[in-house]
Amino acid sequence: MSYRSRIAFRFFLGPIICIIAYFVIIFFSIQVVALLEGEKYLDHEGQIYLIEGVIGVTVCVIWWLIKRKYVLGTPTIASGKPIDWTYALVSAFAMLGVAVMYFYLVKNIQVSAVQKSLEDYNEMMQPESISRADMYMNVIGTVIFVPVLEEILFRGFIMQGMLELKKPFLAILVSAMYFGGMHGQPIQIGYAFLAGLMLGALYYLTRNLIMPIIAHMVFNALGSGIYTLFDISEEADNILTGVEIAAIVVFGAITVYMALKRKKRFAEVEEETGDFNKMLPGRHT
Repeated sequence: MSYRSRIAFRFFLGPIICIIAYFVIIFFSIQVVALLEGEKYLDHEGQIYLIEGVIGVTVCVIWWLIKRKYVLGTPTIASGKPIDWTYALVSAFAMLGVAVMYFYLVKNIQVSAVQKSLEDYNEMMQPESISRADMYMNVIGTVIFVPVLEEILFRGFIMQGMLELKKPFLAILVSAMYFGGMHGQPIQIGYAFLAGLMLGALYYLTRNLIMPIIAHMVFNALGSGIYTLFDISEEADNILTGVEIAAIVVFGAITVYMALKRKKRFAEVEEETGDFNKMLPGRHT
């Protein structure tokens, strides 16, 4: 395969295939719930998220195993160092802080189309669960399974494929664009793109898919999960918001530190393998 063909596949065809597969999984999950619950299947949002996550993660793991068996590139999984875990947790809070600032700006943009999109977003985000059990399934699906599925797809497969062409900044940017665009709703696209940039930086600088998965889980848990399960007081919400905004500065500092230390940190691995793509068995360009 020529270099130009590899770029076309890694940056265009491969991501499109992954995104189509993602929406096929969502469609199939909706159909399963429709068969189980009838015409009011949309009132069982929790079931949809849970089934989507379970099926999606299962499919991704099977594909992952196939890739490894046939010596194809696979994302890196490792226990991680304390700095990696700190970076992941800070990233989650910082993404929430960025989302807070993003929504503040959006709410103050006095353009009818923007305000209409914001109204549509707020309506869309209202939970459709009609039972306590479905609400729990909603939280389990969105906090555990969906982050695993999305990170395997967007960082583990899509961004990892781009990284194998030695274009890290472009890989982070383009994978974030796909991640944002996949969400569809105009308001969601904006903050999902910003979150995608941060998750991409986290994955690139730690070389560990576990880290963006953890960050994504914490982001969803603090961004929606706790508000679904508990009545959060205004005082607690304000404190959490302050922590999230402050985390942006900490995230920036750790990102700079990790970027400066990255070459030295992974020098031993690169010296042994001669190539980032051979860092694990089954990895090749």
